[in-house]
Amino acid sequence: MDVFDTVWKNLQTSLKPGTEIKNWNTYNGYLGDNLTINTVDPNYISVDPPRVWKTRVVPKDGFEKIWKNWLDYRALRLKRNDLRDMTNHSKHIISIFRWYETEY
Repeated sequence: MDVFDTVWKNLQTSLKPGTEIKNWNTYNGYLGDNLTINTVDPNYISVDPPRVWKTRVVPKDGFEKIWKNWLDYRALRLKRNDLRDMTNHSKHIISIFRWYETEY
């Protein structure tokens, strides 16, 4: 099993509907505006961002793309815009991975 498969499995078991995730990025830290986990599915995690009326469905492959670049992003070798170009859901994924690092 590769590392991402383990991370995904852990997210699937530890994230529960209603879990609040703080908005975070490696450049500015915590920014306020928590998002809320809506659904955890083997193929996606859906979230309810603040001030947005529609639930966002974040596919597993988006998480995997960001995970493959996570260490470079955390070490400031990769810019936030580079992650945004990989998936439209990078903001949510980054915050969830930070939660995973600190809360799991």
